[in-house]
Amino acid sequence: MPIADDSCHVFATKTFGPADQQGFAALSGDVNPMHMDPVAARRLLAGQPVVHGMHLLLCALDSWPGAAGALPGRITADFSSPVCVGDAVDFEGGRHLVAGTPGTAVLRTRVGGQYCSHFELVAGPPASSKAAPPPPAQRLQPLAQPQAITDHRSWVGQCHELDLPAQSAAVAFPRASAWLGERRVAALSLLSYYVGMVCPGLDSVYSSLSVEPGPEDAGTASLRFEVRRFDPRFPLYVIRFDGCIQGEIKAFVRARALDQAPMSDLLGLVDAQAFAGTRSWVIGGSRGLGELSAKLIAAGGGEVSITYAAGADDAQRVADDINRAGRGRATVAALDLKTAALRDWVAARTAPDAVFYFATGRIFRRRTGLFDAAAFEAFNAFYVRHFHELCVALESFNRPVQVLYPSTVFVSERPRGMTEYAMSKAAAEVLIADWNKSSRHVAVQASRLPRLATDQTSTALATDHAANIKVMLPLVCQLLRPTPPTSPV
Repeated sequence: MPIADDSCHVFATKTFGPADQQGFAALSGDVNPMHMDPVAARRLLAGQPVVHGMHLLLCALDSWPGAAGALPGRITADFSSPVCVGDAVDFEGGRHLVAGTPGTAVLRTRVGGQYCSHFELVAGPPASSKAAPPPPAQRLQPLAQPQAITDHRSWVGQCHELDLPAQSAAVAFPRASAWLGERRVAALSLLSYYVGMVCPGLDSVYSSLSVEPGPEDAGTASLRFEVRRFDPRFPLYVIRFDGCIQGEIKAFVRARALDQAPMSDLLGLVDAQAFAGTRSWVIGGSRGLGELSAKLIAAGGGEVSITYAAGADDAQRVADDINRAGRGRATVAALDLKTAALRDWVAARTAPDAVFYFATGRIFRRRTGLFDAAAFEAFNAFYVRHFHELCVALESFNRPVQVLYPSTVFVSERPRGMTEYAMSKAAAEVLIADWNKSSRHVAVQASRLPRLATDQTSTALATDHAANIKVMLPLVCQLLRPTPPTSPV
């Protein structure tokens, strides 16, 4: 709902850090990796851990100056955009006339120029009577890890009962607990646990919430949940809950971190000796197109060194898949371009025949206007400055080295919201053109790649491994052996 600007004000600002994440996870039990694990979260669309949606709501309720007096008859919440750990969040709002309802308070969270969530607190008694209890429920024991659901339709009709958190909610949210009741605040945190750990679980994205107060001293210190519907088109769950609070949750099933094709799918596409005797480095080879390139090199009998900045386990997984296949050989090496003494790192290694440069930061970033100087600088660090440092270091080998630089069709197409990314890639293309005119040993091939299926571009729609292979295999061949593969993709 729109809010009149003259009655809207910022009432709190907070930057969520790891300690905030850990504190809310301890209260709610929601330890979904998208919130708690920076390495796992880097493979999801946001590219870094995101703040629990229910944490945002409870912080808004706890810090709002109007948190006193009568209970709201209903609270609704819409979570339209994620808030990442490290974002400075403004909480703003006030009391307004919304949809003809006097006294409704509208609260919002904003990061920079973008609104991320919208909460409405409707005055008066609950809008509807208490719903009939759901069918008999299965009592669930606490989960240490979120469930990974595959058969979503089978969950429709399932009912569960969960105990409220044992930890005191009043410690974390004292003002909200004094206003709403500590048990209701604990129950709100439990909604995060159910969505993030039980259903949809591992692959969940909170969409919206409608909640009304029930009797705080009702029966047992638990909530009952019933999965009412699952719509595979979006895909979206609708979940009813009942107890000291009652209402409805809507939660999406997000796309899982994307796995590239395994070695077993690639062995028949490349002659086993096509790249034999070659040595390659894949900078950023623990996932995405870097992972695929490393596997294609090894499928042709080449030796490949896979570097990683944070995903040591992912890099080792790729190397193990390669080495089990018995084609080529893979090793792993740590390389964080943001902190490495790159010239020394390169000098300590045997010269490669080819280098594949897939180092990247977070591609999709929050928009604060047409141009964000900080985002541009972050892209330039990876795509221009560190890349140039690498090329200078490679030149010191005094022998030919071929380098693949993955540019993007976004340079010419420039989709909305990708201005800084496209500008940085375009700047790198200018640098590469001039580099190739002056370099004695290091030749760089800049290739404008189409949008392919990677962690940062995946959606809930099915992805096509064949498209990735069709694009990357010819590029690998061009760098290592200027002959076509033995079998078409």
